[in-house]
Amino acid sequence: MLAVSLYLVRVCTAEFRSIAHAARRLGVDVTAPPLPVHGPEEVREAAMAFNEMQGRIRTLVTDRTQMLAAISHDLRSPITTIRLRAEFIDEGEERDRILAQLDEMEAMVSATLSFLRDDGGREETKVVDISALLATICDNLSDAGRPAYFQGPTGVTMRCRPIGLKRALANLIENAVNYGASATVILETLPGRLVISIDDEGRGIPDSELETVFNPFYRIEESRNRETGGFGLGLTVARSVIRGHGGDLVLENRASGGLRALITLPWVS
Repeated sequence: MLAVSLYLVRVCTAEFRSIAHAARRLGVDVTAPPLPVHGPEEVREAAMAFNEMQGRIRTLVTDRTQMLAAISHDLRSPITTIRLRAEFIDEGEERDRILAQLDEMEAMVSATLSFLRDDGGREETKVVDISALLATICDNLSDAGRPAYFQGPTGVTMRCRPIGLKRALANLIENAVNYGASATVILETLPGRLVISIDDEGRGIPDSELETVFNPFYRIEESRNRETGGFGLGLTVARSVIRGHGGDLVLENRASGGLRALITLPWVS
C-alpha cells in the first residue's frame, strides 16, 4: 500500500509540475501549445481551465495589437488631408510650423506601427552566442568613434529571438553612448540567469522617473529634441522584448555617477 501510495503521489505531483511549468512559460510566450489533458479528473479539469485561460489571454493580446495598429494606420489619412490643406497656406513661419508638426505626427504613427509589429511578432527562437552579440554591438559603435566597451566571458549561449533581442540591447547601448558619453557593457553568468549591466558616464535621471521613462512616448527633459531624443518608444520596446524572453529590465542611478541599465535573462548553462 505504501509503494502504491508513493507511486500515485508521484504521478499526481508530476502532472501539477507540468501545469506549473506551463504557467511560467505562459509569461514568456502566450502562443505556446496547450497543455495535454490527461491524468486524474482534478488534474484534467485544471489543465482544461489553464488552456481556456491561455486562449483568452492570446485573444486579448491579439485583439489589442490589431486594434491599436488599425487606429494608428487610420490616423495617416487625416494627417495627409491636413497636410494637403496646409500646402495652400501662404508661405511663412505659421505654414512651416504646421508642416513640421504634421511631420512629427506622421513619424510618431510610423514608430507606433513599428512597435506594434515588433510586439506582435512571431520570430523563431534560436541558440545565439550572447557574448559575441554584445561584443559585436560595442565593436560597431567603437568603429564609428562612439565609445562602447564589452567585458565578460566568451562563448555564452542562450535560446532567444535574436533579431528582437539584438535590437533591444543595441538600443540600450546606443542610449548610453548618446546620453551618457560612453557605454560599458558587463555580462555575468549566475545560476539560472544572465545579468547584463550597461553603465554610462552621464548625469543619470531623477529617481522619480526611473520607472516612468518606460511609458510609451515619455521622454525626460534632456531628450525633448525629436532629432536626438526619438519618440520615447525605445525603452518601451526594449523592456517588452526582454520581458518577452522571461527576463526584466530596470534602470538605476550609480553611486559613482551615471545611469545603469540592468538586464536579467533566464539561462541554462
